[in-house]
Amino acid sequence: MPAITIPTTVESTPTTFTPAFPFVAQTNDFDDVFACAAMLSGKKIEEVREIAIAKTRHPARGPYYLGEERIAALLAQFGLVASVYKEVTKVADLPDVALLLVDYHAEMEMGRHILFHRAKATHTPGTTIEYALDPAPWQKPTDRVRTNFKSIAGHWAIGIHAMGAKAGAGK
Repeated sequence: MPAITIPTTVESTPTTFTPAFPFVAQTNDFDDVFACAAMLSGKKIEEVREIAIAKTRHPARGPYYLGEERIAALLAQFGLVASVYKEVTKVADLPDVALLLVDYHAEMEMGRHILFHRAKATHTPGTTIEYALDPAPWQKPTDRVRTNFKSIAGHWAIGIHAMGAKAGAGK
């Protein structure tokens, strides 16, 4: 499978921007990683699930939870490299592309993933835009793109970069 090119810019104006990745909603409560992989790869979520079953020994039926090893195996199918989980204290700790673990439940050691992206804005040189796409089906359309990361301390993230490329900015 050819490697994916991760966008380094987003189309923007001083007041708006268009995410570089196409939004894909989850189809159930558990396929957050599949939705994020679909956004990254440009594939349909059903295709991502089929690839996971055929190529990474993902179970055809639940229960399941994708931890960092399974996430790395899945993203490798699309020419992407995933890091291990790293704790985040501030948004600057995040690599340019990451799966951000939110709604973490400590007793169950589980959370759900959203797709974080940092890229150059087209409207002003030197300006960056940081946003995350939240695939949860219960999110209102206006809440699917997050730009507020003030309470990010204590979250966990998996960095993502294209195979053959170095991870962004030494993060």
